[in-house]
Amino acid sequence: MPHFMKLSVPFIPDKGYARFLTRHASNLSSIYFPLPSGPVTDARVRIADNLASQTRDLCNTLSALKAIDKYILMNTRFIPPDVYTDNTTLSGILDDIAHLDNSVGIKGIVLSDMYLLRALDQTGHEIVPRLEAVPGINAMLDSPEKFFSFFDLLALSRFKKPARIVPDRALNRNLEKLAALSKAVKGYDPDIRIELLANEGCIYQCPFKLSHDAHIALSNTGLVRESTFQMNQNIGCQAYFDVHPQAFLKSPFIRPEDIHHYQGVADGIKLCGRTRGVQFLKRCISAYIQENFNGNLLDLMDTPETLARQWHIDNSRLGSRFFNTLTACTKMCKTCKICSELFNKVAWKKEITFKPYKEFK
Repeated sequence: MPHFMKLSVPFIPDKGYARFLTRHASNLSSIYFPLPSGPVTDARVRIADNLASQTRDLCNTLSALKAIDKYILMNTRFIPPDVYTDNTTLSGILDDIAHLDNSVGIKGIVLSDMYLLRALDQTGHEIVPRLEAVPGINAMLDSPEKFFSFFDLLALSRFKKPARIVPDRALNRNLEKLAALSKAVKGYDPDIRIELLANEGCIYQCPFKLSHDAHIALSNTGLVRESTFQMNQNIGCQAYFDVHPQAFLKSPFIRPEDIHHYQGVADGIKLCGRTRGVQFLKRCISAYIQENFNGNLLDLMDTPETLARQWHIDNSRLGSRFFNTLTACTKMCKTCKICSELFNKVAWKKEITFKPYKEFK
């Protein structure tokens, strides 16, 4: 039986991973991935431009997954200002999408930058009316007002209305606000899928988020050296978690065991971690399909990789009361010891180990 909450998962061009996804196709709602070459339009650091051969690899590995909806990630916070008016560059990006559409079928694009959406629309490219414009997680849709504002502008473009949205991750910990947004979305169009990002694992209502996204986008322009990793280690979220590891429990992740709590206000689960490698993705997808994971909860999370090397959080010991405890709390931590007391019960410091080479593959 297919899972009642299907998953939207990252895709990377690996034949073994493609076979894995094919075996679990009945549990998948969609797959998503960036364009492998050309200007960087997604929200992850690209260390080096991919070769044209990797575009062929992408098409070849996607060929077995034709029945699954596919989306191109264009969710960067911004692109260089001159590119918004560079019809040649924008048309080239859309040409690449059209090529992929002809080869494997592309359902739409995921984006957060409304300037980019309007610039792509104004190229007049013939592919635009065939593509959904999906507001990504970094559009931070956390209220009916934001939803309607985004969709009002989207309706002025030639893009298709999206078949899915991903609300802001903070709503995972506020079911009242999530239910209000869900009601508004379904009132607007009952066929729009609401998918929740389950395994990011960053700080709740992260104060670094907007600046972090901007620094990633800036580094991807090539105008500055990439420094976001070091910044996070020294003064950002990783530095914060180093001193306050118990605060991870407040992060708006959704454990595999807690998916059922969102039935009625959401239609699916989105997983992230495309830069973490095949083994990480297989582990995450398997856990969320099975709705169970007996291991280190941090091994399912995308962003707190450094924390995962330092700490083991026994997911099985968190228990069935974890969800109600964390979603009902006020998040006013100064006078509360729930997270620290729970962390002390279920977590322990790990010995220093070196990650096996195969884990990076």
